[in-house]
Amino acid sequence: MSGIPALDTTLAVVTAEHSAFRFRLAGPVARLLAWLIDMTALFTVLIVAGLVLYLISGAFAFGIILILWFAGSWLAGAVFEWRWGGRTPGKRALGIRVVADDGLPADFGACLLRNLLRYADALPSALTAVATMVASRRFQRLGDLAAGTLVIYEDERAAARPPGKPAGEVERTLAAALPAEVVRLVDGAGVRAVAAWAAQRERFHPARRVEMAKPLARILARRLGLEPPDDPDRFLHAVHLRLSESDVGAGAGQATSRAAVYLERRRAAWRMFETWCDDGRMPREVPPSPDPAPARFAAHLRAVGADLALAEAYQLPEPTVDHLHRLVARGTLRFHRRLRDHWARIRRAVLVDAPARLYGDPCLRIAAACFFLPFLGCALWGFADPAAATAWLGEDMAEHMRDMYRDPVTDRTADDAAVMTGFYINNNVGIALACFASGIFAGVGSLVWLLANGVFLGVVFGFMLAAGAPVSDHFAEFVSAHGPFELGGIACAGAAGLRLGLGLVATGGLSMGASLRRAADQAVPILAVAAGSVALAAPIEAFISPSGLPLAAKRAVMVLSMVVIVLYVVVLGRRARAMQIIEGRA
Repeated sequence: MSGIPALDTTLAVVTAEHSAFRFRLAGPVARLLAWLIDMTALFTVLIVAGLVLYLISGAFAFGIILILWFAGSWLAGAVFEWRWGGRTPGKRALGIRVVADDGLPADFGACLLRNLLRYADALPSALTAVATMVASRRFQRLGDLAAGTLVIYEDERAAARPPGKPAGEVERTLAAALPAEVVRLVDGAGVRAVAAWAAQRERFHPARRVEMAKPLARILARRLGLEPPDDPDRFLHAVHLRLSESDVGAGAGQATSRAAVYLERRRAAWRMFETWCDDGRMPREVPPSPDPAPARFAAHLRAVGADLALAEAYQLPEPTVDHLHRLVARGTLRFHRRLRDHWARIRRAVLVDAPARLYGDPCLRIAAACFFLPFLGCALWGFADPAAATAWLGEDMAEHMRDMYRDPVTDRTADDAAVMTGFYINNNVGIALACFASGIFAGVGSLVWLLANGVFLGVVFGFMLAAGAPVSDHFAEFVSAHGPFELGGIACAGAAGLRLGLGLVATGGLSMGASLRRAADQAVPILAVAAGSVALAAPIEAFISPSGLPLAAKRAVMVLSMVVIVLYVVVLGRRARAMQIIEGRA
C-alpha cells in the first residue's frame, strides 16, 4: 500500500507575494448535494414562472418555459459561477465554490466549459463523474480537468481564536513552575503540537484527554528534565501557556513571542481587510491614503501575506495560521477577480480567436466532412430509393413527415412561434452542445454525433424531396431559410469537440491535463460560434420559415446566411489569423 499515493483533500497555492495558502477540496458528496439544490431551485423557478405565464397565454408560456429550461440546464451554472465568485445557489448553501486550479478566480470561459461538459460527465451515467473525481486525486471531473478548475470549501467564517475555556489557577501555577528553558528546549514541531492540542482539548472527555496527552507530555517532560506528570492534560496546557507568554525566555523562544505580540497588534488590520473582502468596499483609513483603492487593496494583501509567512516561520498557533491562510486566499480571489473579469476578453474570443481558429482549421474540415458527406450521400440514397428510406425511417415517421408538409406553409400565430422558438433552441442548440461535450472522449463522441445526425438528416431530406409535389415543394420552402445557420452550427460544434478531444491524443510534450486545458482554450471560442449560429437559426425557423413570405424572400435569407458564414470564417478569419501572427500568438 505504500506505493499508492494518498488522497489529499488540501490544496496549497503560492501567491504572487510568495506566500502559500491552502484550500480544502470539496468531495463528490458535497458537490452532488449542491447540484441537487441547484436543480430544485431551477424546477421551482420553472413552476412559478410557468404558472404566472400560463395566466397570460398558455402556448406562449410553454415556449418561454422551454427557453428557461435550456438556459437553466446549460448556461445558468456558468453565469452564476462567473458573477458570484464561483458559487451557484447550491454551492453557496454548502459553503463551496469554483476556482481555477492556480487558486485564482475562474473566468467565464472556464465556468462555461465545466458546465457544458457536465453532459459528458453523465455518460453513460453519473458514475463517470464520480470515478473521474476519485481518479484525479483533486476531485476533478472531466469538466474540471478540461476547464482547469477545482471546487473548494470556503471556510471563510472560521474563528481566528482557538476554542476552549480560559486557563484555571492550577494550570497557571504549573506554567509558572516550569523551567525558563522551556521556550528554548521545545522546538518548532513541539510548539505546533502543543498549540494544536490546546486548540482541540475541550472537544474530548477529561479522561480521554489524559489518555491522549500522555505520549506527548512524557516526551516534553523528558526533554525538560522533569518526572512524568501525574496529569498529562494539565501539563500540556501549562506548557502551552508558558510558550504563549510574551515576556519569557530568550533566543528562538523570545523571537516567537515577539512575533506573536506583533501579529496580535495586526488583528485590527485583518478585520478591516476582511470587511473589504466581504463587501468590496474599503473601510475609511486614518490617516486617509492618497492611493487609489486597487493599490491600497494590493498593499493590504501583501501585508497579510507577510503576516502569514511570519506566523508560519515562527510556528505560531494553528488557529492563527489557518485564519491567515483563509484571509490571504479570500483577498487573492477578490483581487484577481477584478483583474480578470473583462468583456473585452469575450469580444476578442468571438471576433478574433474563434474566426482565426476556424480559418483553415483541420478540425473544421474533418467535422464538415463527417457531417456533410453522409448527409449528401444519404440524401441521394433516400431520393433514389424512397421505399428503402421509408423502411429505414419507419412507416409511422414517414407518414408523419408527409402529413406535416402536405399543406402549404402558412403564418404561425405569435404564441405558436414562441413555442417553436423555445423548442428549436432547446432541441437544436442542445444537440450542438452535446456534440461538442462528447468530444472529450478523444474526439470519438463528436464524430459519432456528426455521423449520426448527418445520416438521419440526409435520409429525411432525400425522402421528402422524393415525395413529389406539393410535399417536396413545401418542405424545400420551409428548410431553405434556416438551413445554413443550423447545419453550419452543428458542424462547428463538432469541430470544437474534435479540438477538445485532440488534447487527450496530441499532447505536444505537455502533461495530459495541461494539453487538455490548452485544447479547451482553443475550443471554447469555436463552441461559442456554433451555439450562436444554431441559436440564430431558431427564430428564423420559428418566424420566417413558416411565414407567408414569398419563396424568393426566404431564399434571399438563405443566401444572406451563407454570405455571413463565409465572411466570418474566411474574410474575418483570415484577417484575425494575420493579426495573431503579428502579435506572435499564432
